[in-house]
Amino acid sequence: MANFPSLNLIDVCKVSPPPTAAAPSSLPLTFFDLAWLRFHPTQRLFFYEFPLDEISFHDVIVPKLKSSLSLTLRHYLPLVGNLVWPSQSDVPIIEFVEGDGVFVTIAECDGDFYHLSGNGFREVSKFHPLVPELTVSNDRAAATAIQVTKFQNKGFSIGITNHHAIIDGRSSTSFIKSWAQICMEESSIPTPKQMSLYDRSVITDPKDFAKIYAKAWKDLEGPNNKSLNLKFPKTKHGLIRSTLEFTHQSMQKLKEWILKEKSKNENFDSSSSHISSFVIATAYLCVCTAKLEGLKEGKLCFAFAADARTRLKPQVPLNYFGNCLVGVFLRLERFELLSENGIILACDEISKAIRNLDDGVLNGCENWGLRMSQVTIDYSKSQVISLSGSPRFGVYNVDFGFGKPKKVEIVSSELPNVFSLIDSRNSDVVMEIGVVKEKDEMEAFIAIFNHGFESI
Repeated sequence: MANFPSLNLIDVCKVSPPPTAAAPSSLPLTFFDLAWLRFHPTQRLFFYEFPLDEISFHDVIVPKLKSSLSLTLRHYLPLVGNLVWPSQSDVPIIEFVEGDGVFVTIAECDGDFYHLSGNGFREVSKFHPLVPELTVSNDRAAATAIQVTKFQNKGFSIGITNHHAIIDGRSSTSFIKSWAQICMEESSIPTPKQMSLYDRSVITDPKDFAKIYAKAWKDLEGPNNKSLNLKFPKTKHGLIRSTLEFTHQSMQKLKEWILKEKSKNENFDSSSSHISSFVIATAYLCVCTAKLEGLKEGKLCFAFAADARTRLKPQVPLNYFGNCLVGVFLRLERFELLSENGIILACDEISKAIRNLDDGVLNGCENWGLRMSQVTIDYSKSQVISLSGSPRFGVYNVDFGFGKPKKVEIVSSELPNVFSLIDSRNSDVVMEIGVVKEKDEMEAFIAIFNHGFESI
């Protein structure tokens, strides 16, 4: 492993939007937001390979990023604000006033740019200095924070930390892409479809889920605990991060094999010849995990978040700002996953769970708030395999005018039972899978992952 990188802080400043009256001064949280109230923040890191010296970085790149950020924030005012929980309010609100802004850290790092932005084994802890912390206290929490870090004449990184109760992956990607677009051309403005929709009335809550979720958090270390302090996972020392790839060739190979085997066995679901790349990839990861863990009794639990915008009735516009995610939970028989047709069985169960969302996307959601709050007591006790990110976000298209990212990492995805899924810069690759494990387990998992393609 390379030496631990040292960081030299150059500046911490607050970037505010130009004065505007285009949005409300506060927004209440919906039950979709409250599910994530004290969850650890999401952190994404973009590496840009761009030869630069001291002058070009400090006199050109940093001012350009700051000025374009200011112009972008006028379209995303909640990101300059803070989460607060007024004494008279049942739920927390996002509050933003004139003068609020996003804290931006400027730093220099002597770490190995190409090592950190590669796919190989990298220590999880080496990424921590490259992403900023949110300013959070018992009664106030910032929405977002940004860090720009220069590497020695190789390039720079942009780290973005978001409060998950304020923004989900779709909304945060919209913000990042708008910032990049304005950085390339300051006169550009988001199209009507890109412009954030803040109207909370599009989220219907007839059963008062928001109050139920808020009570779950107040009772967590309560009674009536309105703390906004975030709960962070206890990360094991020495965990390794690696990136695996689902190529178009391997994905097609798996799909053809699955369809061929399903056609030969009437016990399999043959209602559709279409199997999405997401279903195949996640089913494969479940099988690989079951093989890594060996002959354990019981079930393997798998969960992922699905965007509910197009599944709610009436539908919520795609440019809605905030969280609009529902949880999907599956319990898969381990002995079935380890069988010859394990991936087919997993595909069928995951496909069925996704189809069930169309029949009732909010079924069972009265329990989500309690379930999510309980997870934060000790993230490591959760035996559920889960996902972060989505290849649909297209994060490799985020070009600030310095070229597409050399690498994108979801730094906050750093528990051994969490896989991150994103698209790829490589046109031969369907998606990248971020994996975090101890070194021995990582080597074993990669061997299982690669062998599965070879054995079909």
